[in-house]
Amino acid sequence: MTRHSSYLTSFARTHCLRLPPPTEDAWSWQLRGKCLGYPAEVFFPDGPSRAVIHSKEKAAKKICQQCPVLQQCRDHALRTPEQHGVWGAMTAGERARHLLHRAAV
Repeated sequence: MTRHSSYLTSFARTHCLRLPPPTEDAWSWQLRGKCLGYPAEVFFPDGPSRAVIHSKEKAAKKICQQCPVLQQCRDHALRTPEQHGVWGAMTAGERARHLLHRAAV
């Protein structure tokens, strides 16, 4: 085993084991999400300016606020951690700040 492959194995053990097992039960909550049926761009907004992106994020959060699986979605995004998009009515930046705050406490 080379030094490089040893590093990859250690990295995989440390970082990939945080994911929930890929079973239907672990992901079935997504089938009840309000986001189902919306285009991905709604929850992964892009735009020519920060103001446009913020407006799109606000619209996505409004959908999330009415979702029956908001908490499961948010928990998933924080646990995984999802680095892009609006999940559980939180942007990637909000999730990152939440995790930093939680780590500091």
